[in-house]
Amino acid sequence: MSSADDQSDAKGRLRAFKQQFRRLRKEALEKSHWAAERLLDRRVCIGITGLSGAGKSTLITSLIYQLSHPDRAQLPGFSPALNGRLLGADLYPALDTGLPLFEYERCLSALTANPPRWPESTRDLSALELHVHLQGRRLGRSYRQKLILEFRDYPGEWLMDLPLLRMDFATWCRQQADLLGAEPRAGLAPELLSHLRGLTPEAPADLQQIDSLWQNYRQFLRDCRSARKLSYLQPGRALLDSEEYGFFPLPGIGHRTQSELDALAEDSVYKVLEARYRRYVDERVAPFVDSHFRHLDRQLVLVDLISTLFAGEESLEDMRLAFGHIADTFRYGSNGLLRKLWHPRIDRLVFAATKVDQVLAADHDALRQLLGQQLQQVFSGARHRGLPLYCEAIAAVRCSNESVRDGRRLLVGHAMDGSYLGFENAEILAHLPQEGEWQHYTGGQPPQLRPPMGIGREGYMPHIRMDALLNLLLGDKV
Repeated sequence: MSSADDQSDAKGRLRAFKQQFRRLRKEALEKSHWAAERLLDRRVCIGITGLSGAGKSTLITSLIYQLSHPDRAQLPGFSPALNGRLLGADLYPALDTGLPLFEYERCLSALTANPPRWPESTRDLSALELHVHLQGRRLGRSYRQKLILEFRDYPGEWLMDLPLLRMDFATWCRQQADLLGAEPRAGLAPELLSHLRGLTPEAPADLQQIDSLWQNYRQFLRDCRSARKLSYLQPGRALLDSEEYGFFPLPGIGHRTQSELDALAEDSVYKVLEARYRRYVDERVAPFVDSHFRHLDRQLVLVDLISTLFAGEESLEDMRLAFGHIADTFRYGSNGLLRKLWHPRIDRLVFAATKVDQVLAADHDALRQLLGQQLQQVFSGARHRGLPLYCEAIAAVRCSNESVRDGRRLLVGHAMDGSYLGFENAEILAHLPQEGEWQHYTGGQPPQLRPPMGIGREGYMPHIRMDALLNLLLGDKV
């Protein structure tokens, strides 16, 4: 090799070294800024999820819009907005997460279309950074400060999979066997459930039969959600995508000991399903928890309590069951100085009942109390003491107004086809219905309303108690 070639190689290595050095220096600066922001309480990471149909995409869009347009925001209960300290907000990708940016513009375009429509449901992870600009005053002089909100958005169906981390396949089968043997699940697909009970764990696996049963079981999960408004459904991802996870519960394991199950042949029905279950937990659930939850400071969980309540006792009980199983999956505790950097814990958990514009304003407080009673039953154990737990009742976009007709107070709005509606629902009881009280809610589900015309862009985005929700999430930071 000539000396010229040697010099060229040396220059190439030097350029590569300089490029790598600049990249590492940039990353170090970014990390140092991130660390400083966390230590100074200027960065908060908030996880946002919702049980099926809770309107998560709409809520995130409303949050961004309200904070980004203080001149159009209606947030009298949020101190920075009321006092004129909220100056606006800028949206950025959450670069450090490696997650796709939440599609704010697409969601806002749906709400502001003519006619308006609801944004599509979230089917995967996304993230964003919202840099909120605030005005402060110190020693008689005003100054600007910035609070960085990192929102991490994930489907509520994924939340239902978190309890699988604490269960082996046999434990999950026994838990599911109890659920499948009781209403409302038992009556939804009796033929499928009969086939599942008839599977012998030690029998040689017929992969074609197993795959066929898996497709039927996936459809059964979807029917549980759509027909009966059930919440505790696993595997949760099967409700969203078309991947072939290929496992389902085996009610036929009965009281076999774990050693008896472990001794079965590798090609047995039990061992094939167990392997698929383990692969799902190891490759889907565990990585999601490791990459996502260890960053969260706060968690917001949205629930469509109104639809669940009007669906009946079994649906409400299933929601409470879901709350109970996910209660232990969050990392609870206070965020001390070092923990802010290395092992953040969720120090505030907020549940919000959505779509309260479907009931009269007089029922909003009763709905909030009902959600609170649900949560009290789940979070009353000693393991949850010290966790700040909050609940609220909101509408991210208000679609109805109240009117009086023939002495009766009604809700008025527009159906999805644009037709004008006037309706009333049963009064919301401020307590969990007792035996004999469920007939109070037998009048059917509230109608689905279309977003109102003229919101966003140049106008206001009407809502109910989004300012109260902002106080719960950020009140101590602003």
